[in-house]
Amino acid sequence: MINKISWIGTLTSIIGSFLVAFHLFQLGYILFLVGSLSWLTVAIVKKDKPLLILNATFFIANIIGVFNSF
Repeated sequence: MINKISWIGTLTSIIGSFLVAFHLFQLGYILFLVGSLSWLTVAIVKKDKPLLILNATFFIANIIGVFNSF
């Protein structure tokens, strides 16, 4: 199950990055949120503190991005 969550995080982050690059900010940041939440889940399960801190920071930045895109 955790492997599927990590792939969801990877794919949504990749797609989100291209959407932001193509100026589709709202959808891109929403996908980034899904990606960071997925990786937060993986980090918690695996007790990986660096991954947790990184994706908690990304999650906050993505929330700001979502609000600024409206």
